[in-house]
Amino acid sequence: MPIINAYLTKDALNIKQTRVKREWMDNTFDSHAYHCFPLSLANSVGYEISLPEDVTFIWNGNNDHMQNNVEIVTNTKYCTTGRGHGTISFNSGIILKTDKNMSIMHMPVPNMFNDNYQAFTSIISTSFYDSPIPLAIKILKPNTKITIKADEPFVTLLPISLSDMSNIQMNIEDFEFPQSYFDYHNERNKINQEIINKGDWTDWYRDAVDHTGQSIGSHEVKSLKLKINDNRRSNG
Repeated sequence: MPIINAYLTKDALNIKQTRVKREWMDNTFDSHAYHCFPLSLANSVGYEISLPEDVTFIWNGNNDHMQNNVEIVTNTKYCTTGRGHGTISFNSGIILKTDKNMSIMHMPVPNMFNDNYQAFTSIISTSFYDSPIPLAIKILKPNTKITIKADEPFVTLLPISLSDMSNIQMNIEDFEFPQSYFDYHNERNKINQEIINKGDWTDWYRDAVDHTGQSIGSHEVKSLKLKINDNRRSNG
């Protein structure tokens, strides 16, 4: 089983498995968005990072290297403006150690949309990198006071194996759909539309079945549970 060792300093940011819930999904009719299995599964991928306290900042819109283009209004202990270019860097206080076949990708939180800022996507080789994980955002809205609230995820850490990825081969070949394909999908789409018109959901993909209820395969996993053992002295 792959192991990630996380070492947290006193003022470290919060880290836990990325939550499935999204406010915009809650606000869809009858929470319809959660019936999209690929969407809900992607929501729980990786570890979310959030702040222990609110952080408020404002950017004047200048994109040069000067760090005073961004003013951090509250809780400067968690972040700096040293990179300039309308960005903020966060003092994560989280050191991650993995074996050499695992890296950590920092990325925006899946399906958590934001008009004010976006986390940078980058990859760190955590087998030898011995400093706190560097996290940063690009501010998107100038001359606006923006607050990242406490416990509001703003970055996701995703463990990946670049070694496995670099060995993937994609074969591209010519293909023409036979008539049976169109007949099958026309029937499927007709039944799907009838179900939707009733206000119901098919859950065919979630259950890996076709429109007749016959199994067509299986998912690699249907839910993602990331184990976290908190061995800090302050947690018993």
